[in-house]
Amino acid sequence: MQHPSTRSGLAAIAIAAGLLGGLAAPANAAPSSRASAAAFGDETQHTEAALRAIVHHWDDAEQTGDISYLEELLVPEYRSVDAKGESHPRAMILQSARRNATSDAASKAAEAFKKAHPTEIAVVIRGEVAIVSYFNPHRGLDTSIRGSDIFVYEGNRWHAVHSLHNGAG
Repeated sequence: MQHPSTRSGLAAIAIAAGLLGGLAAPANAAPSSRASAAAFGDETQHTEAALRAIVHHWDDAEQTGDISYLEELLVPEYRSVDAKGESHPRAMILQSARRNATSDAASKAAEAFKKAHPTEIAVVIRGEVAIVSYFNPHRGLDTSIRGSDIFVYEGNRWHAVHSLHNGAG
C-alpha cells in the first residue's frame, strides 16, 4: 500500500523548518487531537490499521502544530535520531510543531519531499510493541529502509517511544 508521506524524511524537514521559522503558534492554532483523530481512523486498536492511521495523523500534527495530539502520542522520553546520529528529544519536536503551525514553508517542504520520495510502510506488531518502517517502494523493504518508529501499546493506545532515520533512498 502506497503511503502518501514518510515520517522519516518529514521529521527532519519539520524540525528544520520549525527551528528556522522563529514564530510561535497561537494557542488555538490546531484542532484538539480528539476532534481531529476521527479524520484518520480509530487509533486506539491494537492493529496495523491503527498504526497506519497514527502515522498519517502524526505527519499532519507535526505540520499543523497539533501539540495536544503529539503530547498524547510521544512518551516523555521520546527521541528522534536523525541520519547524522543527532538526537531530537520530545520537547524539540513539540517546539518545531508549534512553529510549523504558522509556517507555509514546512508544509511546502513536506509536499515536495513526498513527491520526490514515494514511500511505503511495513508494520510489525509483537505483543505490546510495534515497529513501523518506511521504505522506497521501487527498491523494496529489504534494501531501502529510510527509518523506523517504535511504539508501545499502553492505556488502550499506541505511544511513540523512539524514531530512527537514515539516508537510504
